[in-house]
Order: sequence, then structure tokens, then C-alpha cells
Amino acid sequence: MKRVILVRHSRTAWNDPDLQTQRFRGTMDVPLTEQGLAQARITAQRLAHWPVTAIYSSPLQRAARMAEILAQPHHLTPQFVPGLSSMSYGQWAGLTHQEVARRWPDLYRRWNEDPFDVPVPDGENLRDLVRRAFAALKEILDRHADGDSVVIVSHQVVTRALICAMASLPTSSWWLFVQDLCNLSCFDYDSASDTFFLERLNDTCHLSPPPFSPDRLGTRLILVRHGQTAWNASAGEERFRGRTDLPLDAVGLAQADAVAQKLKDEAIDAIYASPLLRTRQTIAPLAQARGLAVQSHEGLLDIDYGAFQGLTHAQAAVEYPDLHRAWRSAPGNVRFPEGEGLADVQQRLLNLLQELAARHPHQTVVLVGHQIVNKVLACTLLGLDLDRIWHLGQEPAAVNLFQQRDGEWRTLCLNDTCHLAADGSDIG
Repeated sequence: MKRVILVRHSRTAWNDPDLQTQRFRGTMDVPLTEQGLAQARITAQRLAHWPVTAIYSSPLQRAARMAEILAQPHHLTPQFVPGLSSMSYGQWAGLTHQEVARRWPDLYRRWNEDPFDVPVPDGENLRDLVRRAFAALKEILDRHADGDSVVIVSHQVVTRALICAMASLPTSSWWLFVQDLCNLSCFDYDSASDTFFLERLNDTCHLSPPPFSPDRLGTRLILVRHGQTAWNASAGEERFRGRTDLPLDAVGLAQADAVAQKLKDEAIDAIYASPLLRTRQTIAPLAQARGLAVQSHEGLLDIDYGAFQGLTHAQAAVEYPDLHRAWRSAPGNVRFPEGEGLADVQQRLLNLLQELAARHPHQTVVLVGHQIVNKVLACTLLGLDLDRIWHLGQEPAAVNLFQQRDGEWRTLCLNDTCHLAADGSDIG
């Protein structure tokens, strides 16, 4: 595998947090502010713990300067790639969103609905941007061997374009995930199958304030996967766990404490968990510290593996060779004998989302689920086909964040595990 770490550059004077007064920057060469330089140095400290092979960057100064700062701990020289440059916004460049909305109301409305079909006046087409940025990335990866890790420093529109291309997201998902300043989004690339695996999305836990601070504009979900058990420990042979009611092992209990520490300052209004013991143990330290009851919810219950329940993968491959092969290659089409399929899990979760949005408007809710449950929810909210569940990372005790706004769910963070490694070495 080859590791790709996408990094969005840090703050400039034009990165106004208010969208309407924020400007279309694109290829206009705006420098980092003093705050941006400080953010870049903090991000460099986070990445210093991983043996980075090479750093590539957009040639625009806000990305190039950040790349130079990230390269220092690794004694590397950044390589500047024109294909990683930001989008040319033509007549929109330098204008605020308010100004563009006033002068091009129809185009701006379409930009916020489906930007792929918007002809930016005298600017670049978004589809062309995706093609040239992805071509630049593939050319970079061709220079590297398995085991190499490359950092790509670019702009919001470019990191978003690369994520869409690598994760095979539909164009309708363009606005359904977030790319904050200085965020890390990580992929593993298998060159033999030409396949990308999304391991982490929009990780900003090295910055302060943390990204989970609620803005109360819509229902927010903090989704946690349960901690480690004996059946998913890396040293053991993994089994189909499903409805088997396993306790956390010693590592899992320590992970539960780490989750509680990570979320200790969040304004949490309610906690829901799968009825199984391992999820309730994972969230017990947080619930106790906050004086909140853990409410069991069947919608978060692990998939019913039916006849596969308790089997190792080796056993399942012998007893049900065709079905096990299908589960590894096209899981969306599999329904387990005497059990469920992913579509059943998805329907449970859709019902849960509707229920929680109605019950907890403008509140923050913690959910604790299982690997399959969490992956199905992430695929659903990102607009991915259920066959893609193996292409998304979801580690034990990982934290994910979603928020509903105007009837749509946005993915704010996926598979954050930085609380499990205080020095930031979880990136590797």
C-alpha cells in the first residue's frame, strides 16, 4: 500500500469563517496570515511522527509556504506541481459570495446545488479540475513504491476534488463533507487493484478549538465505534461478531476512557448505544462523568450474521465459499442465511436518523455502534454505494461527526482516532 495524506493549507486573510463574506480565492496568490503560519507549524508537529517519504504542493504561496513548514521536520524539499493548483474562478475571483450571489443569482444558486454543471464565467470547469488534479495525483503515486507515504498540500476545492475521485463519490456528494483549514484526510492506495481506501476524513484534532464545538444550527451526531474485544484484537483471528454479546478487553476499556477524555468538554444532550455490552461499556465512562443515561436503541444493533455468527473468516470461507467471497467483493448484495443484509441495517439507521432529528433538533447526540453499522451510516450519508463499506476505515473507538442542516446530513469528520495516540502517531 501507498499512503496519501491530503492537507488543506492554513488560514489566509480571505478565509473568512462567514461564508457570505468569504471570497472566491482560486488562483489568486494570497499569503498565509500569522495565524496561518502558526497553524502550519502545529500541523507540522502532528505529521512529524510519521515517516513521510515526499511532500508535494500547489505552487500558490499559501500552499507552498505550508508545505515548506511541513517538510522541515522530515528534512525534505517540497515539490511543486501545477496540477495541484487551485481552481480558476474567472470573473468570480476575489469577489465575496454575497457579491457573486447578487451579480449571478442563478449561477450562484446552481453552484450551491450542483457545481459540476456550472459554467463559471471565464473560469475553469469543475469536472476539468477533478480530472487534472487526479491525473497529477496518479502521476505522483507512480513515482513511489509500496510503503511510501506522500503528503499533498493544496486548496479546499482541490482536496475536495481528490477525495471525490479517490472515494468514487457521486457528484451529488460534493457538499456533503467538510474540508476545514489544516485538515488531514488520509487514503491508502493499492496499486495492484488501483483501489483507494479512505482511512480518515477532515481530521483537525491537532488544532484548537476542537472541531466538535457545537454551533447548534442542526442536530449533531457524534458516532463512536465500540472499543476492542477479544474477537477483533489484532493478535487474534477475527470472527463474525454480530449479535454475540462480547465484553471489552483491557485495551478496549482503556479506549473507552480515551473516548471519554476526548469528549469531556462537549455539550452533549443525549447518549444512545446498541444494546450489546461492548458498546455500553465503551460509552460508560463518558456517561458517568456527564451524569447522562445510556439509552439502548435497536437501530444501532450490530448486523445479524445468522448462520455466519461466531465463525472465523477461514471457517466461513470453507462452509459458505460463494457467499463469503461475495461478502468480501460485493457486500451490498449479500443477505446472510437466517440473518440480515446491509440494506436492512441501512433502513434501521435511516429510521434512527429521522427519529433523532425530530427528537433532538439543534442538539448534540452521541451514538455508539459497531464497525458494520458505522460504515453503513457513513456510506449512506456520503452518498456511497453499500459495496464500498470495505473502502472506509472505522477503527475500534473511532469517533465520527455528522450534522444535519436544511434537511441534509454533512460528514464533518470520519474515523478520528487521535485520542488513542497522544503524540499524533495514529496518522501512520
